[in-house]
Amino acid sequence: MWTNWAGNQRTDTPLACPTSIADLQKEIAQPQSLRILGAGHSFTPIVAGGDRILDLSGLDLPILGAAEQDRVWVNANARLRDLSPALADKRLAFRNLGDINTQSLAGAASTATHGTGRDLPCLAAEITAARMIGASGDILTTDDIPLEMAQVSMGMLGVLTEAQISVVSKYNLRRQVGLASVEETLATMHQKWAENRNFEFFYIPFTGKTVELRHAITDAAESKAPRDLDMIAVKVLKLARSAGRISAGLRRALLKMLTMAQSNEDYVGESWRVLCSDRHIPFKEMEYHLPPEVAGDVLQEVLTRLHRDHKDVYFPIEVRQTAGDTACLSPFQGGPRISVAIHTDAAEDHKRYFEAIEPLFVEAGGRPHWGKMHNLSYKDLSLMYPDFDRFCALREQLDPQGKFLTPALARLFQP
Repeated sequence: MWTNWAGNQRTDTPLACPTSIADLQKEIAQPQSLRILGAGHSFTPIVAGGDRILDLSGLDLPILGAAEQDRVWVNANARLRDLSPALADKRLAFRNLGDINTQSLAGAASTATHGTGRDLPCLAAEITAARMIGASGDILTTDDIPLEMAQVSMGMLGVLTEAQISVVSKYNLRRQVGLASVEETLATMHQKWAENRNFEFFYIPFTGKTVELRHAITDAAESKAPRDLDMIAVKVLKLARSAGRISAGLRRALLKMLTMAQSNEDYVGESWRVLCSDRHIPFKEMEYHLPPEVAGDVLQEVLTRLHRDHKDVYFPIEVRQTAGDTACLSPFQGGPRISVAIHTDAAEDHKRYFEAIEPLFVEAGGRPHWGKMHNLSYKDLSLMYPDFDRFCALREQLDPQGKFLTPALARLFQP
């Protein structure tokens, strides 16, 4: 049985592992519906639901292909954590990354996965050309499919095999981490995005405190990597939540101890090592991308409802910003967006919390992350994206039998 990282998606669908492009073409040409397996880090039914699943991790493509100045062809099904050191060996790097790098490039780009930085786009925007296998087994490129359609597609236009990505020279980052009051952070967040290459923050539930992270390019020498305290902090938050069921005072005391233990961090290292970290405690997540001018007000209301109605929640709320791009299905199409992500423990019920907060995001003009949980339909999404119907028409043209659709995807992309 296949299951995703969070354990909320699973299927007994047969798994095939083609090892060559010719084998992959034969698999795709068969009439049954299929989906492609990435790292399983999406929380939505983006893999489960087809008649077959293909695992492309053994495809006989090199991790890196031809390079042209600031562009490199890569194996689209390689993991980001493997692509980064391979690029570093050639003195190159991704311009930006999210804080998790276990995903395949294809999976991350196809769902518009992103990092943070007001002037830094999502990973999909770094794709400058692509090769894929279409529904009939034919080889397609971005000469056949408009680039802005192919960059974010959730695998519905074809199976992405290789991508040419924009890269930069290898660089080091300095990460600075500190604690602030939530009032201060909300009042200064736009200024901090303007002043820092990368800025993001996490709100620690029921503490009134945020953890702020800043990154800047530096020529300074690398320093020793700090101890990863994220897992310990989440466990303490869970313990405090449980203690709060006995005594609200005990919960407050534990949360105060946690915030007092939060130390400032100052660390220099290779960009991808600084940006990315491991996540050992599974969770479920909803993330919406909001117009910057309304994000502060929405966040205030999210916190109000969290404190009033959802005292069992202990996972932090994450807030980032990403530059705009032109991809038709990119949540960042047309301008920068501030992303607000809410989480619950993977083993606990998320519905009450997520369903209470989601309308705030939608009413404010938010767009959902394609790989994270939401409750929207075709009717909702077609109003959010100017080119949504144009994408759906191309999908229908390229895959009239719906070979790359699951029932869950059909609900989103068919009227």
